[in-house]
Amino acid sequence: MENQIVNTESNMPAVLSKEKLNEFLDIAGVGRGLPADKRRQFVEIAQAYQLNPFKREIYCISYAGNTSIITGYEVYIKRAERTGKLDGWNVEIHGEGDDMSAVITIYRSDWKQPFKHEVYFEEAANRNKAGELNSVWAKMPKFMLKKVAIAQGFRLCFSDELGGMPYTQDELGPEEVKPSAKPVSAVQEAELAIPQDALAALEQAQTKADLKQICRDVVTALGDAYKPALSKYYREHAGALED
Repeated sequence: MENQIVNTESNMPAVLSKEKLNEFLDIAGVGRGLPADKRRQFVEIAQAYQLNPFKREIYCISYAGNTSIITGYEVYIKRAERTGKLDGWNVEIHGEGDDMSAVITIYRSDWKQPFKHEVYFEEAANRNKAGELNSVWAKMPKFMLKKVAIAQGFRLCFSDELGGMPYTQDELGPEEVKPSAKPVSAVQEAELAIPQDALAALEQAQTKADLKQICRDVVTALGDAYKPALSKYYREHAGALED
């Protein structure tokens, strides 16, 4: 049946039915205000690339009346691994401040030379209308720049497999862009480990209020799937800080 697509490739996830994808939009509170063409686009993209919204692999954000369909940067890495051609990768940060750049190097088993891609902070950083860095980019500039480099690098290096996939939220624009709805409870699965760059930002907190705000910023940057890990971190460390 058309609405019950099943993927026969063992290394790729099953495609969710149109009914299930529309159910997600309604459960997540997105469907009511979503234009019909955007709803259809969301479903078609999710099916074409086998993206599961319940795992935060694809979702919608709204800003100034516009709706964008986005994905998480981890999806690019997972999909590259599933090709069987990924033979390692790394990201290096060069420079400081506005002169900072992130260089991602990706090794493919079927290529003789590694693929390299450079992203510049001045071009990639999200700023508000006043030209100020948004809170997440201000607190974790290196980590955010790495995320953009990963998304762009893998999309370019594995263009046949990843070309046309939705962009990440970090690539889209200003601080005002927020998820259009809270994720459904099905998204809250296993506790994820907090990345080292985010841990470094958390360790800079001087008060409980600072720590709480940084936890919120990290969730904004990484996604709600990291809420359990951040909540645990706050409970374990807030007691040692001043009010």
